[in-house]
Amino acid sequence: MVSGGEPEAVAAEGRLIGGRYRLAERLGSGGMGTVWAGLDQLVGREVAVKEAVTQGPSRVERILREARAAARVNHPAVVTVHDVVMEDGHPWIVMERVHGESLAALLDRVGTLPEHEAARIALHVLEALTAAHARGVLHRDVKPGNVLLDTDGRVVLTDFGIAYIAGETTLTRSGEFVGSLAYTSPERMGGDRPGPSSDLWSLGVLLFQMVEGFSPFQRDSVEGTVGAVLTAPVPPVRRAAALGPVIAGLLTKAPATRPAVGRVAEVLRTTSTSTSARTGPTVSSALGRARRRWLWPGAVAGVAAALTAVLLTLDDSSDGGNQAADAGTSAASPSVRSSASPTHTAATGYQWVQEDEFGLEVPAGWQRHAKNADGQYRYTKGSYEIVVVPGRDRATAGENPVDYQREVEPELQPYRDSSWATSFGIRLIEAGGKVMAEGQFTWETEKGRPVYVHNLALRSGGRYHIVLVSGPESERDVVERFYARAAATYRLTDV
Repeated sequence: MVSGGEPEAVAAEGRLIGGRYRLAERLGSGGMGTVWAGLDQLVGREVAVKEAVTQGPSRVERILREARAAARVNHPAVVTVHDVVMEDGHPWIVMERVHGESLAALLDRVGTLPEHEAARIALHVLEALTAAHARGVLHRDVKPGNVLLDTDGRVVLTDFGIAYIAGETTLTRSGEFVGSLAYTSPERMGGDRPGPSSDLWSLGVLLFQMVEGFSPFQRDSVEGTVGAVLTAPVPPVRRAAALGPVIAGLLTKAPATRPAVGRVAEVLRTTSTSTSARTGPTVSSALGRARRRWLWPGAVAGVAAALTAVLLTLDDSSDGGNQAADAGTSAASPSVRSSASPTHTAATGYQWVQEDEFGLEVPAGWQRHAKNADGQYRYTKGSYEIVVVPGRDRATAGENPVDYQREVEPELQPYRDSSWATSFGIRLIEAGGKVMAEGQFTWETEKGRPVYVHNLALRSGGRYHIVLVSGPESERDVVERFYARAAATYRLTDV
């Protein structure tokens, strides 16, 4: 155990845990335990193994709750928990191995981050928190040490050791406080029951520290830190003009007056891609690799408004053009069949496609595949594909597009069947009495190729319309760009 001192910690190196996890070097340690690099010898996968410090049944339950909380949230910006092993009378949590360093280590080394890079990191933390809150989980310990930066640019929120899970009893005794004072919200510090906005406060502290180089409420004493959180004004933000207002909003003492998640996300997306905010290198380049995953927020920054416009233009009286497919028309033509449209001018690099049932923009030069027996229109180039299904499936009573997307939509059956798959960013959008869902999905094909999909399921005229864009998981930014254009321009044909 770590609490026993260095000799016992060193002795753990090389041990086999749970009959399959071989421990290697120690990655770090803290009050809750030690994290080791490891290898899952059964499947040959690198892992991180957290050896938990236990002091009685309540601490064991807290460790198990950490595993349950993280496992409950399926999102690429949340650390993946693979297993929990009981060994030597205490639990060991087996997690994914993230290669890189913590945000705390980076800030110790470089001091401050460029505004756009701080916004990028905060955006992924916000998405992780939003996914957690949707599953009834409050993290309650958002701080630089719990944000990991992979060498490929991925941002991962970890350490759900003091998370709260809705419906479970509290593990904190009366008068006891667990957490990092300088990042704890005033309402939680004052003994009130925290909500999702408490995690947003901590995100605001994180943002401030990334751009200014110091924690705004950290003082030399516990009393001083508590007093600063409860009563001290937020220091002025001097190094981040675009982020200043949102930081001030997140650090408002009253939780009800903090900005909505959607507004915060919009500012972070815009700032992360703003050329005027680019005053330094990205974390990815600082860590030695230029390619970044999980990124490209800019191309879809305005797509929500465009999608709302799509909803408002749909005709509810339309049956969605659910005609039977002619098997004789399934042969691919050499390029997209384009119909001149006097009222629609395609964006540069795109081409307006007018089919019998709908129209939309696709990248110029893509190959068109006529409507097949599954009711799909497909447009492809290389490993990229756009699939459109104009009103094939009838909507059942009480079913909403999110449920249809997750459980029914045939185009996502490979996601449901895959042994490795994730979904994230699923949201319901309503306007003008119409409703749709959009979400991102990844899975591994039968040939072992990771694929990334951005999917739109739109309910109109009692039927579901699908716009799906897919491509290599490593090229998410390209897929997002194609999706943003296809989804924003999708229109049903007047009949």
